Amino acid sequence: MIIGGLSGKLVLIGTDSGIALAGLGVVLVAWGIFNLVKVRQPK
Repeated sequence: MIIGGLSGKLVLIGTDSGIALAGLGVVLVAWGIFNLVKVRQPK
């Protein structure tokens, strides 16, 4: 998603924006990393 959006080969439906798709990809990656870190922390 990130590479495709930045290269202009993929766009976010409804916006025709590759930058928006790349931004969404970054948000999803950050959310996934946050969840992995949260699960691995001892209680």
